[in-house]
Amino acid sequence: MIPRPAATVMLVRSGPYEPEVLMIERPARGFFGGLWVFPGGGLEPIDHEDIARRAVRAPNGADDLSWRAAALRETAEEVGLAITDPELTEPVTGIGVGVFETVLSRGAVLDGERLRLVSQWVTPEGAPTRFDTRFYVAVLDSDPDLVPQPGEVIDTAWIRPGEALDRMERQEWALVTPTIHHLQWLARHADIDSIWHAAGQALGSRVEPVVEYDGSEVRIQLPTAAELP
Repeated sequence: MIPRPAATVMLVRSGPYEPEVLMIERPARGFFGGLWVFPGGGLEPIDHEDIARRAVRAPNGADDLSWRAAALRETAEEVGLAITDPELTEPVTGIGVGVFETVLSRGAVLDGERLRLVSQWVTPEGAPTRFDTRFYVAVLDSDPDLVPQPGEVIDTAWIRPGEALDRMERQEWALVTPTIHHLQWLARHADIDSIWHAAGQALGSRVEPVVEYDGSEVRIQLPTAAELP
């Protein structure tokens, strides 16, 4: 099965003591049912079309505009949060092309230059659903209003990465390996500047975990490409 292209974004901000990241809880259905994840989703045809090129600004020379478009579009669809230039004061709601049209109608563009590519994870062979997901990070300076999309988001949380991992250990939150790995990376950094600098040093390497089963338990082995600064 060919993995479906997807994009997600770790939105981070300065908390009272440590950086916080935005996480959302998925409904108990589908491949990510009941999980806590970062905003994002699969690429859609609209992310490759002309309106995406008009509505999304990417860094000079970037070859991943469609992935940045998907990450930004999905974030707006799921929680009403649009990273734009100039910054919009009201949430952006809508689905698909409606996000792009709303942003353009307000005289703004989705600012893909504020995303830094951290890594690219591919679901292992044999999984019932496979994704080829690019993980980005973006820094927020404000405290935007969130408008969770009914049917797509059960709950939202700005949370310290270490606390999210603690909730998993207490079996309060369900997380998958890529989410855990990136939360561990975020938790290693004491402030937003450190996260942003480290993201700039990341190579965006392609990571495909290996699933091993010895008859009693399943183990996931990560290649060296998974290591992050």
